[in-house]
Amino acid sequence: MIATPAYTLRRPGGLLPTARKYASIFTTTLRDQLAYLGEMLLRTFFLVLILYIFLQLWRAAYASQGSDTMAGFTVAQMIWYLALTESIVLSRPSVSRMVDEEVRSGAIAYILARPYGYASYRLTTYLAERLLRFATTLAVAGTLALLYVGPVAVSPASLAAALVATAGALAIDFVAVFGIGLLAFWIEDTSSIDLIYSRAVMLLGGMLLPLDVFPDWLQRVAFALPFSAMLHGPARLALSESPVDFWPLLGRQLLYLALASAGVALLYRAALRRLNVNGG
Repeated sequence: MIATPAYTLRRPGGLLPTARKYASIFTTTLRDQLAYLGEMLLRTFFLVLILYIFLQLWRAAYASQGSDTMAGFTVAQMIWYLALTESIVLSRPSVSRMVDEEVRSGAIAYILARPYGYASYRLTTYLAERLLRFATTLAVAGTLALLYVGPVAVSPASLAAALVATAGALAIDFVAVFGIGLLAFWIEDTSSIDLIYSRAVMLLGGMLLPLDVFPDWLQRVAFALPFSAMLHGPARLALSESPVDFWPLLGRQLLYLALASAGVALLYRAALRRLNVNGG
């Protein structure tokens, strides 16, 4: 009797094949976005008007105060701050809208059957689209800031720290908008919630105005919320002489990211259970 050899089944996937899979999704999304690079650049050119208007406003405000600085910012630093925060805001993909549409159309059931995690898939496409948008928008905004006010003194260490803080801000934003999109399992349209979220980021995150110029009570409210760590923190850090505020900012970002991720993970599990109940 010939002995039958024992076969050990290999678990599907693995670290390297998984990395290749998501790298392929990343490059495919990036290639798709590059096809619309002209349109992307065209959208960013309204920064010409925004930065010019705020340059005139800040010059008038500084002249009325009779001072070269306001809340520690010069006019040039104010414009560069605005260029940085606008680059972060304008580079945001509409993840919540895409998740919302996939849920309401039922397409998510087919996506979940594919050999990758839905959340990981959305994160990969988000990063590909956002990094390209951020790079192009920052290039335009930085060029305009140079033309309007010239360069400002920066610290290489602060720039490196600001880059890490910006990555943390993008991570928090993805978790938030992904969670908003998942709410489509319970409500008909999540666009109103996404609008409230985006406006909260702009206003309480310090997009147009640094939080340093806010009234004291409003500063305390804004700094207690995660939005300030998404816009004001990275932009303020980039213009600082030294990255002394990096570790407190990073600690806040990690705390917000952990809390948001835990909440969205619970929401995602509940959404999948709802999908199974409704879809069989």
